[in-house]
Amino acid sequence: MSFDAESATPFFPQSYQASRERLLANARAWSRHLPVLIDSRSVPARGPSGETLAQDWVQIGPRRGGRKARRMLILASGTHGLEGFCGAGIQHAMMEHWMRHGAPARPGNASGVNPWPWGLPPASDWPDDFALVILHAVNPYGFAWLRRVNESNVDLNRNSLTRFDTSLVHPDYEALYDLINPTDLDPAREEQRWQAIAQFVAERGERALQQAVSEGQYKYPAGMQFGGQKLEASIVNLHSLVREHLAGVEQAFWIDYHTGLGEMGACELITGIPKASPAFARGYQVWGDAIKSTDSGDSLSAKLHGLMEQGVYACVAPDARFFMVAAEYGTHPVMRVLKAMRMDNWLHHHADSQHPMWPAIKAEVLEAFRPNQPQWRLKVLQGAQSHLGAVFRDLGMAVPG
Repeated sequence: MSFDAESATPFFPQSYQASRERLLANARAWSRHLPVLIDSRSVPARGPSGETLAQDWVQIGPRRGGRKARRMLILASGTHGLEGFCGAGIQHAMMEHWMRHGAPARPGNASGVNPWPWGLPPASDWPDDFALVILHAVNPYGFAWLRRVNESNVDLNRNSLTRFDTSLVHPDYEALYDLINPTDLDPAREEQRWQAIAQFVAERGERALQQAVSEGQYKYPAGMQFGGQKLEASIVNLHSLVREHLAGVEQAFWIDYHTGLGEMGACELITGIPKASPAFARGYQVWGDAIKSTDSGDSLSAKLHGLMEQGVYACVAPDARFFMVAAEYGTHPVMRVLKAMRMDNWLHHHADSQHPMWPAIKAEVLEAFRPNQPQWRLKVLQGAQSHLGAVFRDLGMAVPG
């Protein structure tokens, strides 16, 4: 069985709340076949309808209850809030496809083996020491409110530092601050600002602008790409989840789903780990040259401060065979994505939900990170099938034949 554009679309949620409800319903369905653990960590903020916002760790397995997992796959969504529409689509597709095509043997189905596109065998054939984790909405506030950042305007993928320096900001960001963080949207002044940004790009290149804006800054709480000045509650929760549930794990892969960089629907696997490190070698063994490192400059992403993976690695046993990667799906050209982020940042600091531009700005930022195109959704699931199949082969779990 494989996807087409029509069959891929229903897996992608319409809202954070609908996605969370679907996740928990899927977890209940899985629990009829395997042990399921749900560990939900809420954040202080509330959603648009007053709903609870939480990071949900849904662990399926090990097959024999009461045992600690030694092999694990973690699929994470929503580190950058509304990018969770992509990651959750993959999570729902995987969980629901398994229920349809990988359930254990029943009367009339002699073997129960029904190979499916992800490369994961039926539950009856899972190793006793394996667990699958669906980590839904690392940044539930951003997912619910259609932002990349959390309730404190913090980018959680810039927040994993052991020491925060409130003077840390790229010098070009400082020079461009008023252009990328405007206090008004007056058309005449906006035209002048964009002319100045275009001049910077003409002289220094688009990559220099990307580096300056996206690497993370810790000086301006109301500015774009703010990394925070302390560990955010969501990161503290995340570290606690990792320490508790990855204790004793010997082999694990963590895939964190992102959108916004690259060609429409294309997927790049990104790590901040240097290529010479043992951890990089583990990822290379599975995915080969598909792995790109921001440290060596061969990735679409700029080199970034405070990556979430740094904090996660610090919480995992040093002798574990662990690798964490960001699966980045392309959407629209970089400048369109930047403009959408810029407008959204302006909206949340200089307007409110009653502002007449709110609907248009929210629609554009959603389009920038979750294109409303069936073919994009199809490419997302096809890319996920490919890189997940490689993981299951490495874990010794590929469906035979």
